[in-house]
Amino acid sequence: MILEGRLVDAHFGPRWGQVEIRDGNIARVGNLGMRPDLKLGESQLIFPGFVDVHTHLRQGDEHKEDFTTAMQAALNGGVTCMLDMPNNPVPPVTQEMLAAKEKAVAELPIDIGFYVGVGPGTRPSGHRHYKAFMGPSIGPLFFHDDADLAETVQHYQNCRLTMHCEDPEMLRQLSDAPSHEASRPEKAEQQAITTALGLARRYGFRLHVAHLSQAGSLPELMAAERHSWPDADGLPGVVWEATPHHLFFDWDNRKHYSRNTFLKMNPPLRSASSRAQLLEAFLAGFIHFLSTDHAPHTIEEKSGPNPSGVPLLDTYGSFVSWLMAQGMSARQLCRHACELPGLFSGRKVGRILPGYRGHLTVLDWNQPWTVQAEDCRTKCGWSPFEGVTFPARVSYTVASGRLFRHGFEVT
Repeated sequence: MILEGRLVDAHFGPRWGQVEIRDGNIARVGNLGMRPDLKLGESQLIFPGFVDVHTHLRQGDEHKEDFTTAMQAALNGGVTCMLDMPNNPVPPVTQEMLAAKEKAVAELPIDIGFYVGVGPGTRPSGHRHYKAFMGPSIGPLFFHDDADLAETVQHYQNCRLTMHCEDPEMLRQLSDAPSHEASRPEKAEQQAITTALGLARRYGFRLHVAHLSQAGSLPELMAAERHSWPDADGLPGVVWEATPHHLFFDWDNRKHYSRNTFLKMNPPLRSASSRAQLLEAFLAGFIHFLSTDHAPHTIEEKSGPNPSGVPLLDTYGSFVSWLMAQGMSARQLCRHACELPGLFSGRKVGRILPGYRGHLTVLDWNQPWTVQAEDCRTKCGWSPFEGVTFPARVSYTVASGRLFRHGFEVT
């Protein structure tokens, strides 16, 4: 496959050029002088496929999502590599327990990697990615207090641990608060981040803070990043991410959106001023990854017990266009949506360079998108962004050299 158009990478562009993909990988990039299979226009930008390092693909709860529908939602949103969290009904807590997951995705054209769960009494098993829930969230895999957490993570020296940072003792004390937001305040996240950073320093593991929801912890995180040892790929020893829902929605503006009662997640939405500070930090490049925390639940579930989590894979690329409309350049977005999460994944993804996976995403500014449920491919069949008009939409996604449009392969 040969694509031609305006290429953008974290280290170059936008610039006009061609990409040749052979055997699922990028073979050549530049002014190749070849006849393209797909020639794109000036209104379109060709990104490396987006990389989402935080998704919940629901093995064991396939009525919410399965690997095929998750792939379609990802391709609809321009995501070609993602990492799946371990808080399944039967959490994988050893590398060997991932065998069924890895077999299920082996033939898919996108790259899907997995986290191994860290819980009371677990030990490292030679895997690249581990996830620890410091306090209760969705699923059975979490710690009840900091002492249990410390007893376990002391064994994970030189590992990369992703942590859901909410202080368990504070959550217990606030369990009877009048609202979900009040029961999981910013100070619970801030205290947990301080604890996680202390444990990382003490026991020598690399830390990834999941779904940062407030900017108050950034000075502490950035100081820790400066004093951390980078890994073999050059990624800092301390990294963190933010999600579309924490960057876009807040306590005040949520009432304007059609799915406002579904906007429940852990950690919860914050105040308008807190959201503004977080967005400012992301636009300034102070947050490493744009990750969705894609967490699908059915409409029936959200209309009843309303478990925490929202689906966001379908809208990843369009949200990137919204961030660009807020002032972020295409190259900056490539760094935080492609290159850095690609390094974190450990796979050859996130760059438009020979030897990297043949994954590309095309954003088209001639296609503003007002999100509708029927345009989403996630099995749960809804989006928190329904009714929102984004500046651009993903018109094509290339995964391993295969062409997809709106989640379906073009044949």
